[in-house]
Amino acid sequence: MNMWLLTILGTIIVALSILETFMAVLHPRAVTGPVTSFVNRMFHKLLKTSIGQSSYVTLLSGPVLIVTQVICWASLLLLAFSLIVWPQLGSGIVASSGKPTDTTIWAAIYYAGFTVTTLGVGDLVPKTAAMQLLTILAAGLGFSFFTLVLAYVISIYSTLSRRNQFANEIDYRTAQTGDSLRYLVPYLSSDEMPLLNQDLYTLSANMAELLESHHFYPSLHYFRFAEDRYAMSRVLRFCLEVASLIKAMQETGGPAANAVTEPADRLWHASLQMLRDTEKHFVVCKSQEPPEEVGTANRLISQMAQADTSQRVSNENAFLDRYAQLANTWSTDLHSLVLCMGSQIDGRLDDQHPNRHRNHDAVFDDSH
Repeated sequence: MNMWLLTILGTIIVALSILETFMAVLHPRAVTGPVTSFVNRMFHKLLKTSIGQSSYVTLLSGPVLIVTQVICWASLLLLAFSLIVWPQLGSGIVASSGKPTDTTIWAAIYYAGFTVTTLGVGDLVPKTAAMQLLTILAAGLGFSFFTLVLAYVISIYSTLSRRNQFANEIDYRTAQTGDSLRYLVPYLSSDEMPLLNQDLYTLSANMAELLESHHFYPSLHYFRFAEDRYAMSRVLRFCLEVASLIKAMQETGGPAANAVTEPADRLWHASLQMLRDTEKHFVVCKSQEPPEEVGTANRLISQMAQADTSQRVSNENAFLDRYAQLANTWSTDLHSLVLCMGSQIDGRLDDQHPNRHRNHDAVFDDSH
């Protein structure tokens, strides 16, 4: 094959490899290179198959995706330098022993491999100035590549740890049930709105951090755990239900009617943006019909009426209508997320919400 054609092709692949690593590690804003995007799409397709629905495959999808991405980036770099050095074997690169130089593609891969990994075996050596400079460049890029990959993996898992911590905090707030009313009713029945607002500020700040971390590292969407409390859908449902209930009461009269609106608004906007960004960059299946959501508002009315307190929802019909309007903003996307993740939001609540997971008909969207 023409030497210049191989050199040009190898140079293009080197640039592609640098672009892939740069976009994923140094410019991680939910924008990926073409190879990484292809890998992500293949994972989407795998997770839609019967194999992908396996709980074992689901739990391993995050780590396997990271390993696959790294292997693809490394393979690009190795292939690129192999194509560049292949025509130079026997002329620009020779055997150090003085014996005839192997000029096969496998020898080129071998030389590129020990150069990129900075192993430096030395039985093949660069003879010309151009190949000496290329060897230095390959070693430098290889060292930088492994450093960036290490930083990428560490960042992924440290961010994942913070996400799980946030999920645990929500789990503890709801007495490990995931039920937003277990969190909200005690505040409302005791008229502790200042304390509730303070905690809503904390929740909204944590949600904003969660949103930004998933902008930086979209691969986080693929990390799933066997425990329900770590599910992104459960975290989002809690925050959106709390924000929707408070906003509905503030607008229609009730225990939170006279409270400041900023804390609930911040949690609402942060959670809704997190859900929409997740749907945009991750969700490949669409729920055709959203589940009914007014059951949560009905339970709030019932629990507030049963509590030994003067705090009541003053206009129940208006409250239910407004909550239904707010819930319609996010219920379809949230249900799509549940379908894509292949798990229930919280099995403990199924008996309390018989309609929550009734509509499981979905269509798949391959446009992402």
